[in-house]
Amino acid sequence: MTTTSKRRPLDWQPLRDSDPVPGDAEEIRAEVRHMVSVAQKLQDQARNLQTISNEDTLKGKYVKRLREESSTLEKHMREVASRYERVHGHLTTWSNELEDFQTEADKVLRRAKERQDELEAEKAEKAKEADSGDKDTPKPSGRGTDHDPYLTYRNQLNTLTDDRDSRAEHHAGKIRDEIEDVIEDSWWDDVKGWVHDHADGIKAFMDVLGWVATVAGFVALAIPGLNLLVIGIAALTIGLRLLLVASGDATWTDVIFDVVGGLLVVGGLGAAAKLASGAKSTVGAAQAARTAGLSRGLAGVKGILDDTGRLMTRLPEGTGRQALGAARNAMRKSISQNVGLVAKNPLRVSPLSTLVHLGDKEMAGMAKMLQANRAAFPEAAGAAANKAYKSYQVGLGIAWTGMGMDVMDKALGKSDLTSWTHEKFGTGEKPYNAVYSDWYYSRDSCPCLVAV
Repeated sequence: MTTTSKRRPLDWQPLRDSDPVPGDAEEIRAEVRHMVSVAQKLQDQARNLQTISNEDTLKGKYVKRLREESSTLEKHMREVASRYERVHGHLTTWSNELEDFQTEADKVLRRAKERQDELEAEKAEKAKEADSGDKDTPKPSGRGTDHDPYLTYRNQLNTLTDDRDSRAEHHAGKIRDEIEDVIEDSWWDDVKGWVHDHADGIKAFMDVLGWVATVAGFVALAIPGLNLLVIGIAALTIGLRLLLVASGDATWTDVIFDVVGGLLVVGGLGAAAKLASGAKSTVGAAQAARTAGLSRGLAGVKGILDDTGRLMTRLPEGTGRQALGAARNAMRKSISQNVGLVAKNPLRVSPLSTLVHLGDKEMAGMAKMLQANRAAFPEAAGAAANKAYKSYQVGLGIAWTGMGMDVMDKALGKSDLTSWTHEKFGTGEKPYNAVYSDWYYSRDSCPCLVAV
């Protein structure tokens, strides 16, 4: 209610229980003035956008897109401004008519109350005469409208409210017709509106998902299968964050932070894939190099092996023959060891090494196997092993970076969940670092993080 609003009668007896013509004409007029102001501001902004779209001095690849977007936005702003201008005329007319209906209704109420006073006076007079003993005074016949002395006023009020409803529907229809323009809400607008209305609850739910993902991420260091759960939570979180961005309740920087948090698992999986692929190719190269080395080594001592073999056939069973056999085997074993051994399966590792490799014992053993084959066959397997191991280290570093940022954010930052419960139920908030929180909520002022 505005300061100039007229106070409506509260007691509508004997005609109605409440005001039959409610409303505040002055409040409608105040809204009309606001709409006129908004329309003027929109027209001003539209002129500014038109200036941009017609600007010839702008240079660069962005100019064409900027002009197109400015022209489209300018058209929509003018359409919205026109909508405001068209609608406020109907609202002004309706506020005047509503005020007239209320004035007429007040007059009917006043006449009804005057009639009520007359009837109360007559009733008091008759009671006085009855007390004086005048038994012969004729009584009212009860015909006509005496059984409902306010029927005339009720009918007048009913006619008035019917006319009011008719005119209200008329103006409502006119307003609906005026807003049938190019600026219409789509199903996507409805979705964004719902997300905006429930933004705090969605953020609280996402906070819960974040904690579940963090805990599951640490547990997945020992139980590899849980990383799929963390990936699912990360994808859901990013999807919800994008909805909040669309509704204006989050920024693209928030999305970046969510993506970085998801790198814990994604980076680990990427590192494992790179390592497995590199290990396979490295084992193949090492095996080929060993086979070639054995062939060369045996070819070099083939004459000696052949001679000792023939000599063994001529000797009887005994120590001499056994000595020649042992010498031949030692020669083959020496060649095999000097050529190098191929590690074909993950090697044993320490608990500390397992932890460094995100708790994956098999991945840690595979990394050790890769290094062993690289050391044994540097020329044949070195290049493939170096490439695979460097890619693996990058993925591992990304994963640890994601984990570190996620833990830091949860330790130092505010909790959307406890903030929501604090607002709704008065519970306490999670302790947080004020400096970090101020930076987090002000970081979008950085031009490099503003989405265009």
